[in-house]
Amino acid sequence: MTDHGLVLAGFGLAIGLGAVGAAFGDGLAGNAFISGVARQPEAQGRMIPWLFTIVGLVEAMYFINLAFGFVFLSNVPAAK
Repeated sequence: MTDHGLVLAGFGLAIGLGAVGAAFGDGLAGNAFISGVARQPEAQGRMIPWLFTIVGLVEAMYFINLAFGFVFLSNVPAAK
C-alpha cells in the first residue's frame, strides 16, 4: 500500500469516527434536554437555546475535522 493509500484510509477512519462522535454527542444533548423537560416542563424555554448551542458546537467540531482532513489530504504527494 502506498503512502497515499494509507492517508486515504486514515482520512476515511477519521471522518467515520468523527461522525460517530458527533451522533453520540447529539444524542447525549438530546437525552439531557428531554430529561430536563420531563423533570421541569416550565423550564423548557430556557433550555432550548442551550440545546441548540451544544448541538451546534458538536456539529462544528465534525465540520472542523472534515476541513482539516481535506487540508491534510491535499498536502500528501500523489501516488506515482
